[in-house]
Amino acid sequence: MRAVVIKRPGNPEVLEVRDDWPRPEPEEGSVLIRVMAFGLNRGEMYTRLGHSPSVTFPRVLGIECAGIVEAAPGTEFESGQTVVATTGGMGRAYDGSYAEFVSVPAKHVHAVETTLD
Repeated sequence: MRAVVIKRPGNPEVLEVRDDWPRPEPEEGSVLIRVMAFGLNRGEMYTRLGHSPSVTFPRVLGIECAGIVEAAPGTEFESGQTVVATTGGMGRAYDGSYAEFVSVPAKHVHAVETTLD
């Protein structure tokens, strides 16, 4: 899968677009989201600069996203549903939303209805 990966802290040059990053597999109670949009924010800049000591590298950053459910074993979410996901370790404890797919614990995922394409 395509993802933006950071291998070590540093300036923007440490971000690398990869086409071979492994697609996450959702565990029971998690939601696999096809990422349609994600935000860029100061928290990710701090992590990129090395100010998030708990983050291990390499890592896919991104602490929020909007997208479409691909799979959601053991949750109330259904394939094809539009959702948003927020923080809860995304992009820090596990790979985040700067990727085509992200797997997020269901408690951090919220269904939304929208007419936006």
